[in-house]
Amino acid sequence: MSTNFPEEVLELVKQIPRGKITTYGEIARVLSGSVRAARAVGQAVARNPYPIQIPCHRVVRSNGEVGGYRLGVDTKMRLLSEEGIVIEGSRVVNFEERLFRFTEDAYRFVTDRMLGKLSTWLRILGHDTLYADDLRRGEEVEDEDNALIVCAAEDARIILTRDKELASLAAKKGVRCLYLQSDEVMEQLKELQRHGLTINREPHTVRCSECNARIRKVAKAEEDLLRMKPYVPVDMIGTWDFWICEACGRVYWEGSHWRNMKEQLRQLK
Repeated sequence: MSTNFPEEVLELVKQIPRGKITTYGEIARVLSGSVRAARAVGQAVARNPYPIQIPCHRVVRSNGEVGGYRLGVDTKMRLLSEEGIVIEGSRVVNFEERLFRFTEDAYRFVTDRMLGKLSTWLRILGHDTLYADDLRRGEEVEDEDNALIVCAAEDARIILTRDKELASLAAKKGVRCLYLQSDEVMEQLKELQRHGLTINREPHTVRCSECNARIRKVAKAEEDLLRMKPYVPVDMIGTWDFWICEACGRVYWEGSHWRNMKEQLRQLK
């Protein structure tokens, strides 16, 4: 971690716009790549010498709780309210709508094993989404619920689940978790919207639907590798654009399946 960590934290705090909030974990992720430094961020914010001019009242906990403030929690809630942020009890209402992120990934998810199809769709829509089975690669996971919670906490992800017990346990540990009632994927996407999440409504050529890694466009000089894939329409090579996942080698293109997905996604509008 940089020796100028407190100064770097306050520079990020200055970027939070009026009427928005961010979390200690989000700032930690920007500075260190992990939310593990959230406590250090909290300590840096607490030492803010100009708590009004540098708006650290806009930094809250990852579960939407307002958290502490150098000038007192009541003052923090008053300042937030004056900026149009609604607070009930000590929690920000419509937390996701008010959340300001410093990076391009609007939402980062981790899903339980009952949501495999939803995981695929979220990746198709460009959202960084880990699936429960991804946590098992290379090692045995005895307590999968706890592994999901740890993953979400350390990587600033929202847990999506159809398991009420997991949702309850995540809430007790202060980890953001959304319980989905439907077992149909389009209805699940609608549920996410009803929770205040702005889900992409068009397929994005950003992530691999198989492994969640980023995909890139295949250059003309690389077209021979497309001919090695038995499922690729060879007659369209040189005419269509293709994308490849460098992690697993899966190839993508905007064919009839792409149009079918767009048709299904019209249900979200």
